[in-house]
Amino acid sequence: MADCPKCRGRMMPGSALLAEYGARVKWLDGEPSVWRSVAASLGIGRKATELTARRCSQCGFVEFFADPSAKPVTSLTTVEHETEELRGLVSRLQDRLAVLETIATDPAERTAREIESLRDPSP
Repeated sequence: MADCPKCRGRMMPGSALLAEYGARVKWLDGEPSVWRSVAASLGIGRKATELTARRCSQCGFVEFFADPSAKPVTSLTTVEHETEELRGLVSRLQDRLAVLETIATDPAERTAREIESLRDPSP
């Protein structure tokens, strides 16, 4: 791990978070502009580079640097969509587990009868 340029303490990795948006701080090359910032946040125009940070564990000095190899952080909308998909998956897995528990705990003859009734439906 890198040494602090201020006190030579140990630098710890981390990131700055925009709490109200659930996103990390990004760097946009060029002169500051509201319109360029809005365009970059929508994925239009120049690509914003995520900032990686380190903080000294002794003096608290914080250092930011652009890391072009950093994985992109997903937006809150993407996270919410993924959460809904995972909830659906968990629900389906719970249903399948209930069936397996029934098979494992029911008497063998009852399970065999039910399987046979599914193979040859009687009118």
